[in-house]
Amino acid sequence: MTSSPVRRGRRRRRPILVPAVVLLAAAGLGATAALGGLREAPAEQPPQRGAGEEVDQHLFRTKIENAVVRSAPTGSDDPGAPKERVLELSLRVYNNARNSVPLEALDESLLLIAPPEGDPLKSPQGGRDVGKWRFGDSIPGEGLPGRTLPPKRTSLVVMRFHSNVGADERPPAFPGSLTVELGRYENHEDAFTGRHRTQLVTGDDLKPVVAARVTIPVREEA
Repeated sequence: MTSSPVRRGRRRRRPILVPAVVLLAAAGLGATAALGGLREAPAEQPPQRGAGEEVDQHLFRTKIENAVVRSAPTGSDDPGAPKERVLELSLRVYNNARNSVPLEALDESLLLIAPPEGDPLKSPQGGRDVGKWRFGDSIPGEGLPGRTLPPKRTSLVVMRFHSNVGADERPPAFPGSLTVELGRYENHEDAFTGRHRTQLVTGDDLKPVVAARVTIPVREEA
C-alpha cells in the first residue's frame, strides 16, 4: 500500500496589522513633505488691548486711558511760562504691592511706545533724552507732583513727551496713534538672603516678554 504524498504547499502568512496612528502619522509626514517640509510654528502674539482696558502686570494693573496733544508750559507748570505742544499719555495704575513703588518701575515695564511708522517715543534702547523725543512722568495731585505709587491704590500717571531736536531742526510730527508694549513682573526670592524682589519676566533671549500690546489713538486739542 502506497502512502499518499504529503502536499507541501506554501505556508499562508498572517497579515501584519499596522496601527491606524502610524498610518495617519505617515500620511501627515507625506503631506508635509509635499508642502515643502517641516516649518516652525509662528511665534505666539501677545494679547491685544484697547484704550481703557486693563493689563495685568502682576505688580501693577494698568489702564492706558488716552493720548492727547496739547499746549503746556515749557519747563514748569507755571501758567505764565512760554508754551509748547506736547503729547500726554494718561494711565491709571493700581499698585498691587504692600508698599510704595517708585515710578521708575512703571517706566521700566513700558517696554515700547511707538507710532505705526517713524521713531519710537520710548524704547528699550533709548533713555529719557535719547532720539527725537524726551519724556517725563509724574503723579499729579495737590502740591508737588509725586514720584511714588502708593500701595493698594489706583493713581493717575501722566507721561509727557516733548520734542528733543535742536532749535534749528524741525520737530518731529505727532503721531495719529500709538502702540504701547507692556511687560510683566514676577516675584523672585534671593537664595542667600531669602528676600523677595520683583523683576521683569524675560524669554530665552533674555529680553523682556511682552505681556500685552495696547493700541490707542492720539487726539489733538486746539
